[in-house]
Amino acid sequence: MRKALYSALLLVLLLCGYAGAQEFKGHVKLLNNLFVPYPDTLVWFTDQTLENRLEVKWDAASWLRLEVQARNRFIYGDFVENIPNYSSLIGSSNGFVDLSFLWAEGRSFVGHTEFDRLFARVSYSRFELTLGRQRVNWGIDLVWNPNDIFNAFSYLNLEYPERPGTDAVTLKAYTGSLSYIEAVYQPNKTADSSAYGVRYRANIARTDFQVLVARMAGYYVLGGGLSSELGQFAIRSEVSYFNAQKSNEKSGLVATLSADRSMGSNSFVQLGALYNSFGSRGSHEPLSLIEPRAQSPMMLSRGKVNLFAGVNSTVATLFTPSLAILVNPADWSAAVIPSLNYSASDNLTLALTGMLFTGNRTDEYPNIGQLAYFKVQWNF
Repeated sequence: MRKALYSALLLVLLLCGYAGAQEFKGHVKLLNNLFVPYPDTLVWFTDQTLENRLEVKWDAASWLRLEVQARNRFIYGDFVENIPNYSSLIGSSNGFVDLSFLWAEGRSFVGHTEFDRLFARVSYSRFELTLGRQRVNWGIDLVWNPNDIFNAFSYLNLEYPERPGTDAVTLKAYTGSLSYIEAVYQPNKTADSSAYGVRYRANIARTDFQVLVARMAGYYVLGGGLSSELGQFAIRSEVSYFNAQKSNEKSGLVATLSADRSMGSNSFVQLGALYNSFGSRGSHEPLSLIEPRAQSPMMLSRGKVNLFAGVNSTVATLFTPSLAILVNPADWSAAVIPSLNYSASDNLTLALTGMLFTGNRTDEYPNIGQLAYFKVQWNF
């Protein structure tokens, strides 16, 4: 494993040597977090995260692209010091090959690096073969993605817009200018825990649609999705049925429906709903604010129904206030996420974001405390 890590680091250095002729970008981000736990509001916790992301793309030939992306974080403060095994919460990898490692760890600090993209893509005629750590994006909806079999993701993980990758082999065959067939194999430690699937995507009558069949650990999956226009709104929907392979496991349906609209060049509004037959009405597992993750596309919510509303607008071309609300109507708990972004320059952004919870202890969004953070991000 150490040899694989060193090989990945060497590849990064080699590609950076070609930065003058190839695509090289990234960002440096500083997050200052403040957490006020409930009910003990007299004790506040703070920590800081310094994050650097590097993205390198190299077209080695007309038919070959190599891509490497690494996420480097140094975290220090009260969270690290007071939460047992904090490094395991951010240092775990669900890939077939472990491409993450801790390079610093102490009583109140931890340093972590993860390669979430490391792949080669070969293109020939209408075919495209991708090998390695990649983002397999089968989602259509902007909040929940039950079609995203290989890369389930939590909306609450606000500071990871690139989203995690997975170790996979992907073969895509273009059948037309707006249609293709894609086959994916995602290996795991055992054959039973490996996943594979086939998706067909096309555009008919200005509507993007897809159908898929797949197998993931313990389940066969049949799904589909679409994205279309209805008046001035964009309509998006995904549906997946998970058929359990074992008689003692539950089969079920996860579905989303959303509508969003751009109001001029400055505003965007979105409404959405999720139905999850695997959800429950109470006694939910504790909600993690350290590294929010979706366990699988079957557990995008803890409740059976979730509603979403979001709006953002740009004021005077520099300020962008936004508000997002996730609600479970069964217990009326909610996660309220207000944010204010300021564009200081073309590549420098400042933001103030809150994450507020309203529910009781057994609700989906329990009031375990309120979180706020200030972000400074420089893109290069």
